[in-house]
Amino acid sequence: MKNIYKIFVLFIITMGLTSCDPNENFEILPAVESFQIITPTSGSVVVLDDTNLTNTALFISWSVLEGSVGSTYNVEIAETGTDFANPTLMGTSDGANFSMTVEELNTFFLDSMGINPDEATSMDIRVLNSTETTQTIAVVFTPYTVEYTELFLVGSITDPQWSPEDALPMTKLDFNKFEITLDLVDDDEFKFLPTNTGWEGDIGEDPDNPGFLIDEGEANLSGYSAGKYTITVDLNTFTFEIEELLAPEELYLVGNITDPQWTPEAALPFFKSAENVFTVVADLQDGAEFKFLPTNTGWDGDWGEDPDNLGSIIQDGEQNISGNPAGKYLITVDYNTLTYKLAAIDNLFMVGSLTGWDPGTSFPMGEASLGVYSILVDLPDGAEFKFLPTNTGWDGDWGADADDLGRIIQEGEVNLSGYAAGKYVVAVNFNTLSFTVSSVSDVPASLYLVGGFNGWSNDAGNPQFTETSTGVFEIDQALSAGDEFKFVPVAGDWGNDWGESKVASGVLEQNEEQNLNVAEADTYTITVDFNKGTVSVVR
Repeated sequence: MKNIYKIFVLFIITMGLTSCDPNENFEILPAVESFQIITPTSGSVVVLDDTNLTNTALFISWSVLEGSVGSTYNVEIAETGTDFANPTLMGTSDGANFSMTVEELNTFFLDSMGINPDEATSMDIRVLNSTETTQTIAVVFTPYTVEYTELFLVGSITDPQWSPEDALPMTKLDFNKFEITLDLVDDDEFKFLPTNTGWEGDIGEDPDNPGFLIDEGEANLSGYSAGKYTITVDLNTFTFEIEELLAPEELYLVGNITDPQWTPEAALPFFKSAENVFTVVADLQDGAEFKFLPTNTGWDGDWGEDPDNLGSIIQDGEQNISGNPAGKYLITVDYNTLTYKLAAIDNLFMVGSLTGWDPGTSFPMGEASLGVYSILVDLPDGAEFKFLPTNTGWDGDWGADADDLGRIIQEGEVNLSGYAAGKYVVAVNFNTLSFTVSSVSDVPASLYLVGGFNGWSNDAGNPQFTETSTGVFEIDQALSAGDEFKFVPVAGDWGNDWGESKVASGVLEQNEEQNLNVAEADTYTITVDFNKGTVSVVR
């Protein structure tokens, strides 16, 4: 097994009719006339422990027949009761004895014999030369379990290739169990190392037993098509499993936050924000628990949190995700890394050249709808800005994705810039990880409602909003189911009319606007806030 072990304890109990010195088993006794094993005696017990690995664990001596000097002797072993039907060669000797150290013997039993560690197993031993065979002795052996504290994957996928120093560390799941998730390309090959300092102890696949590992005569693991895989190694049994991970095409959030609770059909759909990456905005209350589904039709293929590796997702043995403080969150699930994370989005601030890049003086944005924030600002030429979840520091800042127009990212982001001087509604939509910067006219001094409730008659009779505070207008209006409406600064004039953004619910828009509407007949309070660039319709 080419491993480093720690401790060795050897007990040889000699069974006989007369008492003897405890070390007598390791003495070569005077030769007898027949070809016989002298030590150890049949019935001896050898219990291995991981102390003093280079000490002698097994010493076998035999009488040498006259005329046989110079012969080569084979030491064979087989499980008791098999009558040497399939013997295993322990080693050879040109003399009258053979020995193995603790490390050698333990490795031999675990790797070559496949004996279970920490279990006593009776083994038959005999010595042969070209013409003669000794008697058979039975010895009870108990090997110990070797503990691996770490494991690394090395191969063509590392950079540089096949460099132990650049081997990939695997995650320790349990005693001698390790796992790693990675991307493979066609023709990739790899194996495993107990350290990343050299090749000693390297482990590969048994070419005669697929799925099993050995350290002598091993082959590289290979033949996997390009894709993402989870590789699990169990060094208790010297086995491995490789499972290809196929990210779902869709993803849904299910839990006690849906209505009805824990109902797949009521699960919240995620937005596919990147290759194998999904995001959703959720308003979590105290005690919220949830997990993920690839469809909203049933529970097949559900994903939850790995209880042994928080922040990671698994399908078997998973637990619900819970314990988060009440609040609004952007939940991201990344199947490239099999991880999830929650980012608080209870607030959003605009920071930039307008504020001297000081988070403490950043502009608070208004919540237009769940996961959507906006603000109406005057931008001078050359203005640059980005977004912060708090006004106390730079942690968690968001900016523009230079490679994907209109998208926001947190890593590798750039400032938003390049806008001509003027008044704009700036909006961020975490539901789609996007932003808009829309040019608008001056804030009106008055505001009127026009729409289906009055046959879209834009005249002096239009209902007028009340300005409740500077830049904030409000009106109560009876509306029928399906009624649509928008706003004009001057009754009877369609110039500079306002509506709702097509891509960000609750955000004011002038150029690419859409009408607002209600689903059910009732009286609604409509509030238009030109300071935040938002509109709300409350039944």
